[in-house]
Amino acid sequence: MASTRSSALVALIAAATTLLLAYHASAGRVLLGDLCKNTDYPALCSSMVKSKVNAEKATQSAINYLIVQMRQAKVTASTAKADKSLLEVCTEMYDDALADLTTSLQNLKSGDKPSLQTNLSAVISNLETCKDTFIDASAKLPFEKLIEHLQQMTSNSLALANALH
Repeated sequence: MASTRSSALVALIAAATTLLLAYHASAGRVLLGDLCKNTDYPALCSSMVKSKVNAEKATQSAINYLIVQMRQAKVTASTAKADKSLLEVCTEMYDDALADLTTSLQNLKSGDKPSLQTNLSAVISNLETCKDTFIDASAKLPFEKLIEHLQQMTSNSLALANALH
């Protein structure tokens, strides 16, 4: 009887130890779904961060993905059929956004969360300026959906940055 109690106690202690070790091993790691669930566009977020499991790596991945998409959007804007002066404003805004994204990566690396948030917010403002330029001129923005997509990606990047500790 004492041997059965001892075996049960040893099994209970082993199970508790295993649970504690598993908990501590996963401390600081957030499941991908958890990272993206607090974004405005969780499905898009998941495609941006791929399999990253911590907020810093996910934010870096999202910003890098956004840089690639922003460069492609700049090419699209430069070849669009619209008033040249309006397109020049957008091209300049894409350049500014790319500079802000590059600086955002530096902010992330140095742990400067407030500057990271400011630079990501500036990207949204740059994209909005492009849209406003066309609205003010009563002109149709030929790549409006593209800008909205970039704004969604930037919003997700900002949400991920906000999750940093």
